[in-house]
Amino acid sequence: MKRIFTLFLSLLVLLPTLQATLSTTRIVPTDGSVNVDINARVIVMFDKNIEVLNGGCTLNGEALTPSIANKMATFILPCLDYSTTYTFVAPAAAFSEKGNTANASPEVRFSFTTKARTQPEARLFDAIVAPDGSGDYTSVQEAINKAPENQTKPWLIFVRKGVYNGVLRIPSSKPFIHLIGEDVDSTIIQEKICCDFLVDGGYTGSRDPEFVAQWKAYVDQFATGRVKNSQGQDPMAYIDAKNFYSENITYNNRWGSEDRDYPQALAIRCLKDRTAFYHCRALSYQDTWRTPDGDGSRQYIKDCYIEGNVDFIYGDGDAYFENCQINIIKNHKPTEEAGWIVAPSHSGTPWGYVFKDCRLTSEVAGDSIYLGRAWIASPKTVFINLELDDKIYLRPEGWDSHFGNAIPIIFADWHTHYANGEMVDLSQRNNWYWYLRDVGDTIQGYAQRYITDEEAAQYTYSRIIPASDGWRPDLMAERLPAPVLNLVGGTTVKWEAVPFAICYEVRKNGEFVCFTTETSYTADDANARYQVLAVNEWGGRGNLSDYATALHQTTMGNAVLLATEYYDLTGRRISLDDNTGRRQLVLCKTVWSDGKVQVEKQIR
Repeated sequence: MKRIFTLFLSLLVLLPTLQATLSTTRIVPTDGSVNVDINARVIVMFDKNIEVLNGGCTLNGEALTPSIANKMATFILPCLDYSTTYTFVAPAAAFSEKGNTANASPEVRFSFTTKARTQPEARLFDAIVAPDGSGDYTSVQEAINKAPENQTKPWLIFVRKGVYNGVLRIPSSKPFIHLIGEDVDSTIIQEKICCDFLVDGGYTGSRDPEFVAQWKAYVDQFATGRVKNSQGQDPMAYIDAKNFYSENITYNNRWGSEDRDYPQALAIRCLKDRTAFYHCRALSYQDTWRTPDGDGSRQYIKDCYIEGNVDFIYGDGDAYFENCQINIIKNHKPTEEAGWIVAPSHSGTPWGYVFKDCRLTSEVAGDSIYLGRAWIASPKTVFINLELDDKIYLRPEGWDSHFGNAIPIIFADWHTHYANGEMVDLSQRNNWYWYLRDVGDTIQGYAQRYITDEEAAQYTYSRIIPASDGWRPDLMAERLPAPVLNLVGGTTVKWEAVPFAICYEVRKNGEFVCFTTETSYTADDANARYQVLAVNEWGGRGNLSDYATALHQTTMGNAVLLATEYYDLTGRRISLDDNTGRRQLVLCKTVWSDGKVQVEKQIR
């Protein structure tokens, strides 16, 4: 009896420990789930309040960082692909009961498969703008004015080649405007306007009498800066709407690009969240590009060209510049100072400005340049893997120590290098900043100036842009593969449907002919050179096909295979060496020495 009583007491002592075992109560998505949205999150619920212990959670081997709220760990996932299986792993002791590290979590492991991409509905562009009258409108602004309000899906406007003079104004009531140019070098929206002189020559700058007099004399010399119909706004392109997307358009403020002088002369200003640009150009001198206001605003800029000299990328929000060219121009007046790329003003913004794999070029060799300077609030900017051309003289300190009323949080660059691969010495980068709050009252502070390899790896598109609403402008910027053309009887051009295309653009001798939702086109000239490209659901125009003509139709003959490339059905290039061993349907593109390009579906 005594032995039984002793055993009973031992069990009573162990009972709290047994009851304290941390366990999961719910997992989202559940193990084995299919048709999971590509913007899904992973949620792991426990039976007790938790905290991170050892961490180490991964999705297909990529590290994840959880957000903890009481009993729940939530993971914002990297950008997921369609029709792909993912495995989530939280190793044992990744978490513990809050305040009790002895009570650690067990391993959590499960898999799920994302849904297949849905074929979008076939449709044409909603409007075509052409300066010769062959489209629906001759003015880009007219096409904007006639677009419906409060859209919930893209309103596609195709802008033919030409120079469109006049300011661009997109009001907040017109979200989802997608402005698609025919060719970035020859589709140009431009005007000459600056920030101090508006419709009637009205002055908006400092009210100091001496300053007013100086600028009055200045505007008398540059009366062309007064722009009619600017609607009280001074940027060349003023975009006050969410979900704006543009590609293949040059935005040129002639005040800056031609006169190369002050004051501010914005080419682009966006005010709202979820704006994106692909393969566009922005030209001016001071304050070329102003990013959206607000700490929740995001902007994605890919493969773009931005030109200027003074603080020519500035403002607020999280802005991700990917594979862009940043070009410095100068006016070489005696009073000309060094150039500055960025002048941020971030307030509560998680990431700030991120420049990833960009190139810094200069019009003239030897002119000095700063990466940037602090404007107001708490600026954040990093340059990741920045390439410098041989004309650039980037100051060793990197960042100017004084400008506005701010001490930056982080001004840093990582793996900055020249085109030949030579690394730039970052040892003299500045980390001390100051400004005058009042007369004689100097505010000083320090900012982070270096980032480690591990920190640099955190600055990814997946972490910065999609956020909680799953916004995916990277898909808008993806190019669909080129159609494979065939001739039928010398008069009809046919092609196989390209997955996820809404329509096709037909070109004759390099010039636009029409859009069609069909997979054939009856040619009016059997000897002309016809080409076709596919258009994705956001209006993005894909890769251009080979020619299909009686004279230029290519044959295999003695041609040599130059390259073989593989794409998934979304048009994203893939490596078959990276797959998991499962068979999949892919697009195989072959390039031959005689100019022939073939695309066919294969099971690999």
